Amino acid sequence: MSERLLKGIAALASAFALAGCGENEPEAETAPAAGGGEELVLVVSGEAPPYSYIDDDGSIVGLEVDIAKAAAAALGRTLVTRKLEFEDLLPALRDGLADMAASGLTITEGRRKTVDFTDSYATEGGAFLYRTGEPMPTMIRAEQLRMGTVDSMTLDFYLTRHGIDAIRYRSCAAAIQDVLDGKIDALFYDSCSLKADAEKFGGRLSVSKLETREPYGIAVRKGCPELMAALNAAIAERVSK
Repeated sequence: MSERLLKGIAALASAFALAGCGENEPEAETAPAAGGGEELVLVVSGEAPPYSYIDDDGSIVGLEVDIAKAAAAALGRTLVTRKLEFEDLLPALRDGLADMAASGLTITEGRRKTVDFTDSYATEGGAFLYRTGEPMPTMIRAEQLRMGTVDSMTLDFYLTRHGIDAIRYRSCAAAIQDVLDGKIDALFYDSCSLKADAEKFGGRLSVSKLETREPYGIAVRKGCPELMAALNAAIAERVSK
């Protein structure tokens, strides 16, 4: 385990005690569930609008948070939402520091070896964020570009499989700033999130066509069947609307 990841886990542990499906609880809460029972911990990167992101008032909001709130309420538990770097989300589940992780997480068989996944609540794809007025990046052209991605995302692995040695960032925000500053030519990230981010910059940034399509789900730490059932029920209710 890397020193950086150890520091991240230590920081998370100091912020709240060991969480679990019926174990110790963290301290702070974002939304009380009906019944006010034991706490459930959701960790997100806060950089995946509209699924989970930081609102103007500093709170963590989005579809994934709404699903987790509904599941917690159904179980009579209290939802606690914490922000972590994307690469630390699944390790937090594996190490028992959280119950759920989300941020546009792609459901893969490799990830299923260490965590469980809910049913898919959305199908999204990877796209390129680039400076408006410059040629639109494509996977065919990506080898000739200074390409950025977020470390440990499936889109990071997708670039690697295509022989593209991208610059890896811990946060999407830092990569977007480097696109704006001309330090990289494009960022490969979730299309839906990129569109929301691009709107903030008054037309200075554009989003390419989709390059991939992937099913998103909420990751759940192993051994939590009741939580899984509650999350899937909440997803089914929202998909049916």
